[in-house]
Amino acid sequence: MLIWDICLILLRWVAKMLSIPSCYPCPRKIDQRDCKVGMNGERPKDPPVKVRGIQKKKHHEVMGWMLAMHMLDAVDLALDIMGGNANWREDVMKREESIKGVFKAGDYEEVALPPPVTDVKKTGIESLLHGAPIGKDESKWHMHRISCRTSFLPNISGHLESIIESGMTKDDEDMLQSRPDSLFDGGWVMDVGKVERETKQKVMKYGGLGYIDMKTALYGIPSSGTLNLVLPYELPVTEPVKTDSPASKYFNAVVLCEVNEKRGDKECNMLADLTFEVGGVTVPRDAVSRIHGAASYLKKDICIHVMIPDDAVLSLKNGNEFGLAVDVTVTGSEVSRENGACSISHVIWEHT
Repeated sequence: MLIWDICLILLRWVAKMLSIPSCYPCPRKIDQRDCKVGMNGERPKDPPVKVRGIQKKKHHEVMGWMLAMHMLDAVDLALDIMGGNANWREDVMKREESIKGVFKAGDYEEVALPPPVTDVKKTGIESLLHGAPIGKDESKWHMHRISCRTSFLPNISGHLESIIESGMTKDDEDMLQSRPDSLFDGGWVMDVGKVERETKQKVMKYGGLGYIDMKTALYGIPSSGTLNLVLPYELPVTEPVKTDSPASKYFNAVVLCEVNEKRGDKECNMLADLTFEVGGVTVPRDAVSRIHGAASYLKKDICIHVMIPDDAVLSLKNGNEFGLAVDVTVTGSEVSRENGACSISHVIWEHT
């Protein structure tokens, strides 16, 4: 019982900390330097960023404790499973292997989910976010396999560069150094936005203030040319795959997201300024749509759904490895780095 006594003490401590008025962000009309530090939080003499909502070090510690308390529910459930099943390790491994296709289909039942309670059609991409019915039974749903790659850092696995075939300009300079315009001629460039770079440079003067993330993204302008991606099929394959096989047999949806940063009204519009070719077929303008209510920044939806044409085909790689080719070109003549280049920071695709 000692562990639960400790947890109760921590919960009370968290509640007490949250009750301190100085934990809240400073009001907009009050200079940040005039705010009480509170919670023994360390603050530089002249804060590099003076905006509402910037948390101090101790604020982050409190949020960390709050997340830890939420995780206790999952730990409690895991302890119940381990205590009631002496062979829990074997059962978990069997289920994992079943998902990977090592065991024959039917050895283990697929977990059925209840139907969504929200209007799935509002998002513009129903199955990727909410799943799909199992067969013709509308009362049982399941999730398709979802894969993704991102350019955001830190990145342990699944970096965006792993799916790039060509069209990217290699640059080994420090990400916080400004890139010349000439670097963007003939290739997309991995870079950070103006606000992100300036913010990082300011906090670096104070040791980074604990921030290790960085919103890197691929940026392109009309002179950058075409970015060639190949999205790998990441499910087991039981039959030979031909190059003329329809892509829709294996892939159900493709989603691209731009970097979330504050830019002007003349920035790149992913719907109007980008042209896509999927599986060797040009995607019509009306087959590219913005996804609503899933990912937004400053009230702007930042992800788009690129439909897979019916006559799109697969791209074979080594052996039985194959994928879906996605080519992206900036065709908006008014797109520029100064106004806001086109960007890609996340690529998500749904298997059938």
